[in-house]
Amino acid sequence: MTIKMRPIRRIVTGNDEQGLSGVLYDSYAPNVNVGTIAASAGMTDIWVYENLPAIVDGARDDGNLPFSFDPPANGGHLRIVQSASKPENYDPALDTTAVPLHEPRLRKNGHTWDRGGQNAYSSPIHQSATIDYGVLLSGKRTLILDDGHRELLPGDVVVQLANWHGWTNPSDTSLMAFIMMGGVGKPKKEEV
Repeated sequence: MTIKMRPIRRIVTGNDEQGLSGVLYDSYAPNVNVGTIAASAGMTDIWVYENLPAIVDGARDDGNLPFSFDPPANGGHLRIVQSASKPENYDPALDTTAVPLHEPRLRKNGHTWDRGGQNAYSSPIHQSATIDYGVLLSGKRTLILDDGHRELLPGDVVVQLANWHGWTNPSDTSLMAFIMMGGVGKPKKEEV
């Protein structure tokens, strides 16, 4: 059930002491997290910035920091999410990782609310005080909202403003890029 992650090549550029541009890092992104949210999904952090405006000089590797699901409250991150498709013979009733829907609970990280509804092939319904830009790069993905589901195809873009949502894959393995930034305001913890 665990997804085999496709390595993501990351080319980070910058300037040297003379102001000449060049490559700082050209390798597979080192910060890969498999199964953090669902056994069939993995996340690769490309770059994390703690504050805005972000620091844009130096040679530090801000793509190799300790993993946190949420972006920094005053910053953000670029993350690639890889998710496996749900097999035709998948039976949710036999899924030992499934978590039924429940009253909203604050996760241990103290930034994200969770309503459950998760199984091996979908994320829990969750909400955080963030702005999330999601771009589907390949495959198909389904956005789960309180008012229904939206099917995404490659090139589709989602802008989320601290709303309740979840994700699942209907039939294809998917690759999706997310830029998540800390937002101002409090997510509504009550169920809609």
